[in-house]
This record gives sequence, C-alpha cells and structure tokens, in this order.
Amino acid sequence: MTEAAAEFARFLRFWADKELRGYCPVYESIARPLADDAALLERVAHVAPRQKIVPVLLFAAVKSLVDREPTSPLGRIYADGAGDPWPPFRDFLEERFDDVAELLRTRRTQTNEVARASATLLALGLAERRLGKPLALIELGPSAGLNLLLDRFSYDYGGGRMAGDPASAVRLACETKGPLVPPIPARVPTIGFRCGIDLDPVDVTDEAQTRWLEACVWPGAPARAERLRAALALARREPPLLHRGSALELLPAVLDAIPSDLGTCVVCTWMLAYLSEQERATLADIVAGFAATRDVACVTAEFAGVSPWAPQAPRPDVVADGRLATLLGMSICRDGAREVRALAWMHAHGTWIDWLDRESALGLAL
Repeated sequence: MTEAAAEFARFLRFWADKELRGYCPVYESIARPLADDAALLERVAHVAPRQKIVPVLLFAAVKSLVDREPTSPLGRIYADGAGDPWPPFRDFLEERFDDVAELLRTRRTQTNEVARASATLLALGLAERRLGKPLALIELGPSAGLNLLLDRFSYDYGGGRMAGDPASAVRLACETKGPLVPPIPARVPTIGFRCGIDLDPVDVTDEAQTRWLEACVWPGAPARAERLRAALALARREPPLLHRGSALELLPAVLDAIPSDLGTCVVCTWMLAYLSEQERATLADIVAGFAATRDVACVTAEFAGVSPWAPQAPRPDVVADGRLATLLGMSICRDGAREVRALAWMHAHGTWIDWLDRESALGLAL
C-alpha cells in the first residue's frame, strides 16, 4: 500500500473510533472495512490533491449521488439505517467511481452545521458585553453563511433556559453538561454588520449548491437535515454577504472596512483545522495587527490546540473519550490588553456543551 493510501486508512480508523462510534453507525460500518480495502483505497487516494482526500469528502461525494437514487440498496440504508451498508457502498463506489472522482476533484467539504450556533451565541454574548458595542460579525469558512444569521434562531439549553426568537423555524436544542450553567444571554447580541469569507461559498439560492450541503450531512441524523433546510429557507429571504477567496488575503480589507461604532468579532468553527500551522500563524498576525488600533474579539470552535486564540484546557469526565469534542475559545483585545479564555467543551455538531469558564457562568447547575 502506498503512503497516501496508508494515510487515508489511518484517517478512516481514527474517524471511526473518535467521531463515528456511537454517533453515526452507518458511516462507522463503512469506514472500518474501507480502511482494510487496500485496492479501493489506492484508487481513491490518487484522485485529487492529497489535502482534499479526507473521509468526509469521499462519503459526501457518494451520498450526493445516492441522494438522487433513494430506492437503491445504499439509498434505503441511508434512509432507515437498517442493514449492512458496506457491500452496497463498495459496489456503488466501484460502479460510479468516475462520477465520485469528479466530485472529489471539484468539490470541497461544506459542513454548514447550524447547531454550532448554540455555542457561538454564548460566546458572542460575552464578546458584546466586553466590547461594549453592537457587533460586526465576520465568519471565516462560513460555507453558505447560515450561522451568520444566528440571532434569528431559537435556542433551548434545557431546564427551561431559552434564548433567541421563539417563533423561528430554526430551532436548536443543546444539552448542558457539567457543573456550570452557561451564560445564556437575556437577549441575542445586536449584529450591525455580518459577512463571511470562504474559498468556495455556497449560494443559498442555487439548488445544485444547496444539494451538496445536504450531501455533507451524515445519514441517520434527520434533525441535522431538518435544521439545514429550515436555515436555508431563512437565508434565502435575505442571503448573507459572502466573499469568495482566501481569508489570509481578504480579511485585512474586510477588517479595515468595519465602522468604528461596531465591535469587531471574528468567528471560526472547524475552519482552522483545514489550514497549515503557518497559515494559522499568519491569520493570527493579521488579527493582531488590526487589534493594535481597534478592539476585536475572536471566537473559535476547533480541535484543542488548533486555534491560535484559545488556551489549552483539561477535558472533564463528561467529554473524556474525546469523540467529536471541540474546544470553544475566545480572545478579546481591548484597549491594547489581550485576554484569552477556554470557554467550554462542546460537541462538534452542537448537540451538547460543557461550560468551563467560571467567571462568566451563570452559576452551578442544579
């Protein structure tokens, strides 16, 4: 097995162990045998640039084709989760390999997970209070920019703790774990400006592009698909402003254009992991240069150690196994002083949050 195929196999096993097990059994049942199929891995691993070949992209490419054939053997398993998906997945990939390969060459992973807004909202509430101004929200890697509309969603944190617009069709439920109650804002932050920067932004009015978004949603998670459709319907009424290009190239000009009466807040959720260490350092330098003359907050939800703005934090027992555990961090540069906080551990898809920051917590959970 070549090194490229061997690396892909290692990634598949890691993905199955750390993210899919107990969360997406359909994909887990495909990932493990695929990691042992050397011949098929060799074909896939050499289709597109190495940095693009990750399991999420391959599985999304297959699902985008299967979604058009819902009565196929694999389509039926994706719909109800019954049966072993590996044999029909292998057969489908071999039969439609050229179609899958074309998607691997031309598409990027586009996981616009709306439920992550449950965590981001909490951080933005803190940022607004610390900056003392309505926010200018800039999201890096926003895909279709759905989470730029997070002030228009409804939030349920359990125990009667609600936030946002109770009439919104985008209804998010986030379980609160651990001893601390997160700082749920009495009102959503005021957002005076919002935009995103993405290498390949999704046009919410383009049906073909939004179908790809749905293909990136894992099977067996109907709530995720429903949230996505509701958020797309909301976004189509007033599409968010999205800039096409590299954040490293476009962010300086976007920051400079922010009106002085707004507090700048840069948000990244599972975007920095796709950058190299040098690219992340360059991004941090851009923000630091802006912060020399203007107050700015940075909010990140990434794997621990990826964000240049979030400190390390111990992993509590409730997230000790690490599956899909994401660290929510915040950096505030205000009046020339900088503070960084590890705010919470959260599920990568926003299903739960374990608040860490005692200073900002509402109190102890009952």
